[in-house]
Amino acid sequence: MVNIISKFFLGLTKSGLENCPESGGMVIASNHVSLVDPPLIGGILSKEIHYYAKAELFGKWYSPIFIKFHNTIPVKRGKFDRHAFLVGLDVLKKGGTLLVFPEGTRSKDGRLREGKTGAAKLSIEADVPVIPACVVNSNRIKDVLFSRERVEVRFGNPIYPSEYKHVEPDKEKLKIFTTDIMEQIKRLIENKD
Repeated sequence: MVNIISKFFLGLTKSGLENCPESGGMVIASNHVSLVDPPLIGGILSKEIHYYAKAELFGKWYSPIFIKFHNTIPVKRGKFDRHAFLVGLDVLKKGGTLLVFPEGTRSKDGRLREGKTGAAKLSIEADVPVIPACVVNSNRIKDVLFSRERVEVRFGNPIYPSEYKHVEPDKEKLKIFTTDIMEQIKRLIENKD
């Protein structure tokens, strides 16, 4: 439903879907500029998707409609949330898809911020690829409605944890993997191959 509405009103376009494996687990790591990013990405994929969302969103009047019953995993921000990590890891090990925003929060100005290592850690522990992604113009929906600009979702080439097996220690491995993820997201935003 979100996909149909987005295509009709926002001219939603998508590219790189062929980079998302049809079977097996995957972490989708995307930039985050608007509250509509999770349903935009989820509406495009043919697979069921799970999301991380800040714990503060749960318990609001709208949470059962938009959050609680839509495969959303609450995350306590500001520190490592072991429970949320293990729930996400379980999703991936069962062949599921998990959407992660490595920046940890929405970017108010639309600029890509430094990534946290959670997506890389999940990928390594579950032995699944990270699919870099980006959403463009979702923070400018009012402008999009009255212009020729369009909302776009782009998916990049998979990044496999095996590419980093030679890197030691683990802390350095997570750092390099995360840097590569964020660099790929940046290239997608800039529309570079």
